[in-house]
Amino acid sequence: MFTPEQQQIVEAKLAGHASRTQKLDIDGIPVIIKQLEPALKHWGYPVLDTLAAVLRQPMLRAVPAPGGTDAQKIEVMRLQNLKTAGVSVPDVLHVTPDWFAMSFLGAHSLDHMLRERADVGQRYWENGLNAILALHRLGQTASQCFARNMIWHDGKVSFIDFEDDPTKSMPLASAQARDWVLFLHSTAFILNMPHEHIASVLLRYLRKDDLSVQHQVLRAARTFGWLRILPHKRKPWGRDVVAAQAAANVLHLIVEEDKRERAMF
Repeated sequence: MFTPEQQQIVEAKLAGHASRTQKLDIDGIPVIIKQLEPALKHWGYPVLDTLAAVLRQPMLRAVPAPGGTDAQKIEVMRLQNLKTAGVSVPDVLHVTPDWFAMSFLGAHSLDHMLRERADVGQRYWENGLNAILALHRLGQTASQCFARNMIWHDGKVSFIDFEDDPTKSMPLASAQARDWVLFLHSTAFILNMPHEHIASVLLRYLRKDDLSVQHQVLRAARTFGWLRILPHKRKPWGRDVVAAQAAANVLHLIVEEDKRERAMF
């Protein structure tokens, strides 16, 4: 907990800045301050839930991110529970009705490292895969398991951004399968690696996860592999399209490799 003097320092600094998330120095120690955002309304949630039911893909179910006070409560609770479980996440340092403070884990996301160190991208990427596998072995799941929400610092990966809880919308195994797919979606188009190699490495790590998680990832791969027909050039289509195309192509290749493995035995 902050002292009253430290809390006054934080609130004085917040008063002059509109940014929702800020890094501040408190007595020479860097901390992250996260303010409330307005309550959110997402009219597309019923559509996602219907699509999940039709395609038999629980991982597609809507994961409400409520914003406002509820989002802060969810994030604080999840950070505390994950820390207790042994996951590398920020420490919650102080909570008020309008903001909370957490420890600063590092300045660079895994997304940043994959882009800036493309020559050794596989090393960083596999660290991400290892972090996801370790998270699942602790019986936990991320929220939005994108590379931008994974921090690289002191030779390890930590997780941030927990304003929603997927396990309130789907079984734990589905949420964990979702972690693998979201990480692939956020990295496949960045990696300087052949898609065949990405698929082989990802499948190798996936095989170490729970069987129910493996089955759901492979089911998703069979469902969405056709999206590999999307354009693969960023201009004029944009990042979202090429990211989906790259991830879908890798998912298709995972299915093909899985078939070859099963044929051998």
